[in-house]
Amino acid sequence: MTAEATARSAAQALAVHLDALAQPERSQAPLSDSQLLARALAARGIRAKRITEGRWVFEFRGNVIGGFANRVTTLVSAHSRRVLRDPAQLIAHLDLMEVPHALEYDDAEDQFQPPLPIEIDLTQDRDKEAVLVQAYCVGKRAVSVITAVPNPEGGKSLTVDLTGRVAEEIFQLAVDGLRAVPGLLAGAVTLRVSSLDSVEGGVVLGIDETASIVPHHYPDRGQGQPVADALAEHILFTAAL
Repeated sequence: MTAEATARSAAQALAVHLDALAQPERSQAPLSDSQLLARALAARGIRAKRITEGRWVFEFRGNVIGGFANRVTTLVSAHSRRVLRDPAQLIAHLDLMEVPHALEYDDAEDQFQPPLPIEIDLTQDRDKEAVLVQAYCVGKRAVSVITAVPNPEGGKSLTVDLTGRVAEEIFQLAVDGLRAVPGLLAGAVTLRVSSLDSVEGGVVLGIDETASIVPHHYPDRGQGQPVADALAEHILFTAAL
C-alpha cells in the first residue's frame, strides 16, 4: 500500500475504485432473497419446503435444520431480535464489547436501524470525506461489503461492491458489531468509515438482520458476492452442532 493510497479519504478512494469498475452484464433477471437461498441450499442437498406465504423450513436427510421468514433465517435468534429492536440494549451490548459506534440513545429513534445503503442519500452525510458501507456478515466472517453512490442519470443510487477493496480491519469491525449481539449469526452491519485502507475512525451505525442479500449478489458495479452460499453453509454447520 503506497503512502498516497493511505492518505486518501474514503470518498476519494471510492471514486478511484469506481472508475476502475465496469457495469456487470446480467444474462438473466436477478433472483429474489428466497430464490438465492433456496438455490444455495439445494446445492448442498437441503430442501426448502414452503409452509405459508414467505415462510419456509429447511430439511436435510429427513430432518428440519432451519427455516426462513421475511428475509430472516434461523441463524437469528429471538433474543437477538429483541436486542436489535431496543436501541438502549443494542448500545449496551456494543459498549460492553468495546465496539465503536455512533448510536446515541437520546435520538436513537431517528437514527436506529438505518436503511440499506441503496436507500441512503449520501449527499446528506455530515462527513463529506467518509463513506457509508454495509457489510453482510455470516458467523465470524464478513462475506460482502457494498456501498452506494449517486446515479448520474438520476433515480435510485447505484450499489458498488467494495469487498476486494476495503481493509481487513473494516471486515473485523463489522463482525465485531454482529457478534456483540448474543444469538445473532447473520445480518448486515452498516458502518461509516473515514478510509477504505484503515478502520481508524470507523464506527457502527446499525445492525439489520432483515437486510436483503440481493444487492450483495447483484451490485450495479462490481462482481457481487455469494452471501446465500455462506448462509447455507452456516445453516448446515449449526445443524451439525
